[in-house]
Amino acid sequence: MNKKIIWFLVSCLMVVTLLVASCGGAVTDEDVNGDEGDGNGVVNGGDDEEEEEVEVDTEGKDMVVNTAGKLVEKPQYGGWYHMRRSTDVRGFDDVLPSTPNYAIYHVGLVTDELYTGDWAKGPQGTGEASWTISSTYFHHLEVPSLATGFEMPDDETIIWHIRQGIHFHDKPPVNGRELNAHDVAFNLSRTYMTPGSYLYNTYRPDRGEGPISITAIDDWTVEMKVPPARQIPILFAANDYTFMYPPEVIEEYGDMANWENLCGTGAFFLTDYVPVSSLTFERNPDYWMTNPLHPEDQLPYVDGIKVFIIPDATTSQAAFRVGKLETASFVKEDWEAITATNPDLEWRRSSPGSSPAIFMRQDNPDLPYQDIRVRKALFYAINHQEILDEYYEGEAEMISSPIANIADFSRMYTPLEEFSEEVQKFYGYYPEEAIELLAEAGYPDGFTCTILCSTEGMVPLIKDYWADIGVNLEIDLRQTNVVSSIVMGGQHEDMYYSSAQGTVVLKCNHWRTDSYFNFSKIQNDYFDEQFEIFNANMLNWDKLCEIYREMAPILREEAYWIDLPASYSYYMWWPWLKAWHGETCVGYFNSYYQFKYLWIDTDLREEMVGFAR
Repeated sequence: MNKKIIWFLVSCLMVVTLLVASCGGAVTDEDVNGDEGDGNGVVNGGDDEEEEEVEVDTEGKDMVVNTAGKLVEKPQYGGWYHMRRSTDVRGFDDVLPSTPNYAIYHVGLVTDELYTGDWAKGPQGTGEASWTISSTYFHHLEVPSLATGFEMPDDETIIWHIRQGIHFHDKPPVNGRELNAHDVAFNLSRTYMTPGSYLYNTYRPDRGEGPISITAIDDWTVEMKVPPARQIPILFAANDYTFMYPPEVIEEYGDMANWENLCGTGAFFLTDYVPVSSLTFERNPDYWMTNPLHPEDQLPYVDGIKVFIIPDATTSQAAFRVGKLETASFVKEDWEAITATNPDLEWRRSSPGSSPAIFMRQDNPDLPYQDIRVRKALFYAINHQEILDEYYEGEAEMISSPIANIADFSRMYTPLEEFSEEVQKFYGYYPEEAIELLAEAGYPDGFTCTILCSTEGMVPLIKDYWADIGVNLEIDLRQTNVVSSIVMGGQHEDMYYSSAQGTVVLKCNHWRTDSYFNFSKIQNDYFDEQFEIFNANMLNWDKLCEIYREMAPILREEAYWIDLPASYSYYMWWPWLKAWHGETCVGYFNSYYQFKYLWIDTDLREEMVGFAR
């Protein structure tokens, strides 16, 4: 094994590598259970392999064929689902500045949105979606929820038609009355036009960027007037990013900050909350929705959901091992250990949704990175294959950005072997050629550079590789909040170690000039033009895939950032949890919505661990 890999392994940095900077490269227990994931709204992971036909053991089981044509066990009602959060909840009202939608996924158990992800297109159905991604809106995978549909008669109007027969929870002051268009207009107005709210800050109405007006034109129709340039993004956020609360509660209490007032049309009631301890959700017996794969079944199946707040990962894993939690996620070493002692557990391997990456500022002529020869030299000096084979023991993806190798992006993703020879060469190892390129660029003796990071991760290993070509890498390690403040203001002076996202494709984050996530400070008119084309075609998935496949090779050839191999993770679950194969986010930031489709084989649970609930 190469001395660099040995040195790096001895440094015991594997764990922090998997939790890279602000975006994290691996799936954690929180991601599996629908927590906040990485600070940028990416819940990583996905199925990296095609689903194989599995022979179903039907002996002694009640089997049915679902609407996707699959022979499956007939879902049962009853039982409780148990999950873990590592941190306490941040609140219960997404309009308050401290609790944007992506930070309070749990509210999705109690409320519904206008549109949602189509469960029938996930792994339990057609397999078109992995349902492991929170941060990309897939309109072709969405279905109407509280709405029955929408229209855009011109480029400044959005009209929603509201579903009839849906009722709020039967609790004061709303007492189970029917939801209508006036309620929807109230909530859309509140979230888009309340100063300080997340959507207000994103689509500033005071700057002409947000909705102009939101009106219920009758009991079942809502009309929104918008700036033409913002029509599609506003549509997406309104469709599948806005919780619907009863106006009476807001009017009586001012907001929804008190958990006891939380009320919606959703599949569950929040019946108890003990700060820094637990939340308890119980089944809504009058929920309006049926299972699209089993249309005769009213949702949800489980009697309730118990959320335990367990900061310590070791404690969480211990609870999973004895069946106190249904699901967990592990890196390879932990997965091997737990399967050795619990061979009956179900599992699957998950591809990373992002990769550790080094971003180089290219807007400062005093830095060397405007010269592509320098960027190529730094790429050539890193032995990517050695990292993958020896550090990860082959359990990693070579490239996971700008598109992750996940089912949802199968038509956008390009395998490394299909890129040009020049791009493939980046992931080889050519230190002699790297030295020649540096000399051609005016750095025959190399240079000194500084990298800002909140965790060292792979940086010491990269430092060792680059030393061989005369590049002295100085590590500027600071606390996460300090790094975030520096980067948010665009004040990192040289390199920045973070994650290259592979799942936020529609936002073109890493290369769009005005994006906060453009850490390399790229200024390229072509890519900005592509972003505008993206915006104009966000309802046309075929066109988006075509654009991305054409753009990805051009983006990669520029070597704007250096992405590194990223490890697989392993989802694990007890076999009594049914209709689950790792789904964590059914729709746009809907990380708790999968629970209404899952069911528990209570007899099997009691047989395996001695208790049914």
